[in-house]
Amino acid sequence: MHYIMGPHGGTICLLRLPDLCILMHMKRTNYHTHCFLDDGKEPMESYVLRALELSCTALGFSCHAPLEQEDNWHVKHADYPGYLEEIRRLKQRYGERIELYTGLELEYRYEDNRLEGSDLRDDLDYTIASVHMLQDAHTGEYLSIDDPVEEIEMLLEHNFGGDIRKLVGTFYQAVIAMIEHHRFDILGHLDLIKKRNRNNRFFDPEEPWYRRMLMEAVEAAGSRGVRIEVNTGGLARGATDEVYPDPRVLRRCRELDIPLVLSADAHSPGDLNCCFDAALEQIRDAGYTHLDMLLEGTWQQVPITD
Repeated sequence: MHYIMGPHGGTICLLRLPDLCILMHMKRTNYHTHCFLDDGKEPMESYVLRALELSCTALGFSCHAPLEQEDNWHVKHADYPGYLEEIRRLKQRYGERIELYTGLELEYRYEDNRLEGSDLRDDLDYTIASVHMLQDAHTGEYLSIDDPVEEIEMLLEHNFGGDIRKLVGTFYQAVIAMIEHHRFDILGHLDLIKKRNRNNRFFDPEEPWYRRMLMEAVEAAGSRGVRIEVNTGGLARGATDEVYPDPRVLRRCRELDIPLVLSADAHSPGDLNCCFDAALEQIRDAGYTHLDMLLEGTWQQVPITD
């Protein structure tokens, strides 16, 4: 079997030659993109220029939506009008060469069943909905479940008495509640809870209790016709050894006829298209022949095989 090796945003991925041919012929898109206005690294135009280098058909920006209580990784309310204006400017400048879309990654608050940013939907072409945070029982502050690891440890101690099953269960209950009570276009990184679990630091993802909780969330998505993203962000930045969600989940998604969208979760221009080769192989191995893409203003099923 023949292989070629190439760099993708700092990560080395192995490509089988047939997979390379598929990548060369299929449409390239990304709708999960962050910039310097939230926790991304560069101005939005840098991402557009990189997307043009990659011959992308479409690029969507999806900064973390403004929060009622601001922090350093969501768009500030004062910066939000400028975010919209810059995307409009980029559409005018580059719109004949690439489709550009305005999105936000909405933030779910499990404690009060609120999807922050939903009120901004009229400004947007699409939305991603994600669970990143849970409320600390001691301080009332919202702490991240994916970064930094110290915040996960605080949640584990303060809210769950050190019982990781309860923390993981609450995370997946939040995902299910978000699916059941809110509308959005893409479900973001379904199993994000694994991001800081390298070497099974907190739990063994092969344990039956974990697989059951994860699959309950998948079943909820399937029952509601929710589009799930295959997210290469953890793989690209070395936080995980696999995409979100894992390959067994993808096989179950296929059984439930859940539509998939492939996303880089790019925090720098170099992340665009990163590790899409590995992700596409897993998607195809799960039995998929199409991906969902937002093209010409509508969601379409696009072939991923010759």
